[in-house]
Amino acid sequence: MPLDFFKNWVMQIVNIAILALILEMLIPSSSLKKYAKVAIGLVIITVILNPILSFLKEAPSLEAQIFKSDYLLRNPSIDTLSEKAKENTKYLVAKEYKRRVAKEIEEKLKSLYDLKEIEVETVIEEDLDKKDFGKIKSLVLQIKGGKDLNKEEVKKLISAFYNVPLKNITIKEE
Repeated sequence: MPLDFFKNWVMQIVNIAILALILEMLIPSSSLKKYAKVAIGLVIITVILNPILSFLKEAPSLEAQIFKSDYLLRNPSIDTLSEKAKENTKYLVAKEYKRRVAKEIEEKLKSLYDLKEIEVETVIEEDLDKKDFGKIKSLVLQIKGGKDLNKEEVKKLISAFYNVPLKNITIKEE
């Protein structure tokens, strides 16, 4: 398109120049001829400058387009924000689920075994889109004050209640 514009512009200049030559030949040699040459020169200058002036008129529009593009690049779209919000929600749901499972295990073991302090670290399936979301993959229990604690019994209890394989449950005593 810019090539067509340039071609048309050059054609206009050539046509006006030819017309100017024809008009100059038709005007008799008199004092009027020098005024006619000035007028024809002004027309040619106008034809040459017209595209440049129209471009300058559109300059604010160009500036507005640059500003708009810059704004769009700096500010994420609603779709991007929506995707980030979904990902953040998935992360928060998984984090809250892990916290609640850990707290439930702590409370259950404290009530059954008279323990002072328990820290539970859970590893779960965190992908909300998967069928087995929330399934506990492994547990690590750090127990304080469980001197006469039967680790195997605790493992079996947790394994039966949460459907976690015994090999994926680790109990550490301090």
